[in-house]
Amino acid sequence: MMTIAESGLVFGPFHDAHCFYIEKSAVYLAVQNRVPMAEFLLLQPKAARPLRVWVVEAKKSSPQSGDFIRFHHFIDETRQKLTNGLTLGVAARLKRHVAAENELSPDFKSMDLATAEFRLVLVINGHKREWLPELQNALSKALHTVVRTWALGSMAVVVLNEEGARKHGLIS
Repeated sequence: MMTIAESGLVFGPFHDAHCFYIEKSAVYLAVQNRVPMAEFLLLQPKAARPLRVWVVEAKKSSPQSGDFIRFHHFIDETRQKLTNGLTLGVAARLKRHVAAENELSPDFKSMDLATAEFRLVLVINGHKREWLPELQNALSKALHTVVRTWALGSMAVVVLNEEGARKHGLIS
């Protein structure tokens, strides 16, 4: 079992085979120069539905939308990290990076990319529930082309506070 401490939260515990800590991986270290990255990928297998892959980025806080420049920079940075996490995870699964062979678990190596559902998830520590919809809307707009080109579906972008992260099994 593994846990990940990030942005004042402790994610997990997760089964080792279900979590790929991208930010600490050799795959990411090889490409990290000017490539912002999400924290980790998490497989959530359920018998009654396709495998779900969560691409998770964590933040300690977010700027208010009234601070236009900081808010849009925050959204764009988060968009880049989630997009890069998705593409690096898929590239690693497709053996485009040699280091992935030793880092990906058999569960990641065997996942069916054609049927897997992907979630691009932002978790913000200490965020009020009433602030979530505005961030959800802004991030969904910023990730629109990624969601459309990857055919991820309308539920692909998720913004959570620690309460929501706990509900979805990301933190205990």
